[in-house]
Amino acid sequence: MRPRVSMAVSGGSLFGALYYGGPDVWRGVLTAVGAGILCAACSALNQVQEHTFDARMRRTQGRPIASGRVSVKSGLALSVGLFFVGLTMFFMTGGWPLLLLGVTVPVIYNRLYTPLKRVTPMALLLGALSGALPPLTGWVGAGGSIFEPMILAVTGIFYLWQVPHFWLLHEKHRDDYQRAGFATLDSRLPQHLYKPLLILWVGAYFLGLGCLAFMGGPGAIAWLLSPVVLLAGAWAIYAVLTDTRRGAAVAIYASLPLVLVTLLGNNL
Repeated sequence: MRPRVSMAVSGGSLFGALYYGGPDVWRGVLTAVGAGILCAACSALNQVQEHTFDARMRRTQGRPIASGRVSVKSGLALSVGLFFVGLTMFFMTGGWPLLLLGVTVPVIYNRLYTPLKRVTPMALLLGALSGALPPLTGWVGAGGSIFEPMILAVTGIFYLWQVPHFWLLHEKHRDDYQRAGFATLDSRLPQHLYKPLLILWVGAYFLGLGCLAFMGGPGAIAWLLSPVVLLAGAWAIYAVLTDTRRGAAVAIYASLPLVLVTLLGNNL
């Protein structure tokens, strides 16, 4: 069920609920719980789908199904049960719009992204869509419109953040991914294109933070365009240029919580 990932998804959904606020914010809080359960369901189903590949990778060979501690049938039963609970919570809090949004997550992550990972490293551009939806689920669960420009902008920032996050993870565990038969960036993408594309995406992410700042009002502008954020963006690009992946990861990972706290503080 990958608790840390599921809790992070719950946190993203909770942000969407708190950012919307309103009298029905409690429904958004319940939606955040449902989002964590739905993420756990996707993780369990993913490990059913990829247990043979997980067994070949050092970082995943200890997972319950890959190691043989849990059977495939038990893992599948658990994922189905979690899907039922998570989607039911979505329907109870946000009705049909939120339910359809919830169904979109496993369709993208389990049905499309998971098999495509073995075909092309560009599959992460599709898989990142599912990771971008948590704030939108909390927003809708609390009563907000799915088409509100500000929450769509936040969702876009989550999407831009997801891609370098996965890219850096691929690089860190490159040998493991290749051993398991997954398509890695260095094996499918010309080396002279890899670094420019990553720099372009990191630059787009921090540029997106600037655009989000102007949408968020004066308080957000003051924080999101502060020297701290600007220096983080410059450091991330420098770290990519010099192959200091840990430095790039720290700058990118730390920037997102800062953005969310800033937006919430400006909204109070």
